[in-house]
Amino acid sequence: MVEVRDCPMRAPAPSPPRMRFYSFELDPTSGELYKEGRKVALPPKAFEVLRALLARPGEVVTREELRARLWAADTFVEFDDSLNHAVKKLRQALGDSAEDPEFIETVPRYGYRLVASRVRAAESEPKIRSLAVLPLASLSDDPRQEYFADGMTDALITAVSTIRALKVISRTSVMQYKGTKKPLPQIARELRVDGVIEGAVQRSSGQVRVTVQFIHAATDTHLWAASYEHDFRDVLTLQGEIARAVAREIKAALTPAESTHLASTRPVSPAAYETYLKGQFHWYKLSPGHLDRALSYFQLAMEQDSNFALAHVGIANVWLVRADAGFMLPGEAFPKARAAVLKALEFDESLAEGHIALGNVMALYDLDWSAGEREFRRAIELNPNSADGHFMYADFLISMKRLEEWAAEMQRVLELDPLNPFFQCFHGWHLAYIHQCDDAILHFREALAADPGFSSAHMGLWGALYRKGMREDALAEAGKFFAVLGDHEVENALRVHAESGYRRAMRLGAEVLAERCGRCHVPSVRIARLYAHAGENDQAMEWLQRAFEQRETPLMHLSVAWDWDALRDDPRFRDLQRRVGLPE
Repeated sequence: MVEVRDCPMRAPAPSPPRMRFYSFELDPTSGELYKEGRKVALPPKAFEVLRALLARPGEVVTREELRARLWAADTFVEFDDSLNHAVKKLRQALGDSAEDPEFIETVPRYGYRLVASRVRAAESEPKIRSLAVLPLASLSDDPRQEYFADGMTDALITAVSTIRALKVISRTSVMQYKGTKKPLPQIARELRVDGVIEGAVQRSSGQVRVTVQFIHAATDTHLWAASYEHDFRDVLTLQGEIARAVAREIKAALTPAESTHLASTRPVSPAAYETYLKGQFHWYKLSPGHLDRALSYFQLAMEQDSNFALAHVGIANVWLVRADAGFMLPGEAFPKARAAVLKALEFDESLAEGHIALGNVMALYDLDWSAGEREFRRAIELNPNSADGHFMYADFLISMKRLEEWAAEMQRVLELDPLNPFFQCFHGWHLAYIHQCDDAILHFREALAADPGFSSAHMGLWGALYRKGMREDALAEAGKFFAVLGDHEVENALRVHAESGYRRAMRLGAEVLAERCGRCHVPSVRIARLYAHAGENDQAMEWLQRAFEQRETPLMHLSVAWDWDALRDDPRFRDLQRRVGLPE
């Protein structure tokens, strides 16, 4: 019979910290050496030499000290030969050389020294909680292959972004460092991140090779480096492997869902994936001509691999932008967007991009706000680092006047994509919506200093000045907005009639657009806006009703936008808000 006594439990003694030097890691407890996560064979005596050197980096460990550490006093060996053999084996394991040492320096007839700059204790490792994937360099001499490196960068960002424990900077901000010569610590400060991944991509003979290195940016310290090579059909699997390696490196515990997602990518037709990357290259430029080319590539990618979900999402996004920008009637564009995104999610329900697109269709076209919110939240759940997902949700929240939730989402957007001019501009729009016009004006002026042709910033500045009652300045900015759009007819109408006052100029501008509407597509809300600014409430309501019937996307902001301030007490306007489903 064993006697059981109550006694305090002793905490286990802490394990010695792992030691790192460049891409190597030594576990003193297990006696194992790893390089980039892979075990390296190391004889016991060579291990003991390494452990002794790691205990005193930068200092000379004498041969006599090593003799006392490695061999008991009563052990008889040919000491010099045995120690030389152990050091030789150690150097072989490290890929080092006695003639040109990178790690272990020989002090002739005295001892050895580990280069201090190559080692640090794991217990003092910097915590990596935020990360930027810088644009991968193309190792191809063909400048026409630029789209491929950019596309692989996008794919790697998307893969790493699914790691919930990390904040990952979005594409638009990191692409501003393409080809940069800035030091990494400076880039890290500008993006407010702890770590940086940089690397290069090359493909040949149906293979794709990605070389990456993970760097603690503040100290420019290399934490990890690796090369991956796969058949081009498995290019998405490659991205998942890199993401899992990053998670291991920062000791981030992946959730079961994250692990499954990163491991479940299916092979894709090489031709379809390459065509898709070309489409994405044009998509990011967002002009009508580039959207046309993007759609052609996405459709071709779908023909090359009908089950390729990303190609279907690309098609949906082209139609969504065409509707939102007023390039075509929503009734023509949104049904095509819906069909494409539903097909994408049928093939891959885990695509955050697909849920964002579907949320836009449901909210902006169906006016089913609860369904739209559900899709935006699902996208964020799938990819917590999706700046697009957080922005669309923030835009929804401010339209619903849920300001506390909006502030948190918008802050997240600016953290994830701090250098994105689009988000900076629309942060200004949102500030103007909640009557913080002075701050909004600063945002718009900064955006226009960087890009004088940024039409959304001109429109936002026009609105903020209008809401502040600065009519003369607002009119000048309205003229600049139409000039940037290339609509010189309206621009001239506003300028010629400026002396007659703001309202008259707005009315004449509205009449120009109303007359044109009989000849070509003009968004009804654009005409309604000018009539509302002119104080022509009946005309404004008539065109707003048309915009409602056509499901034009600016109706989402009906309850907060400055354009409708003069209409808010009109029963017809309140009835329209109710039918749209927005709060008063």
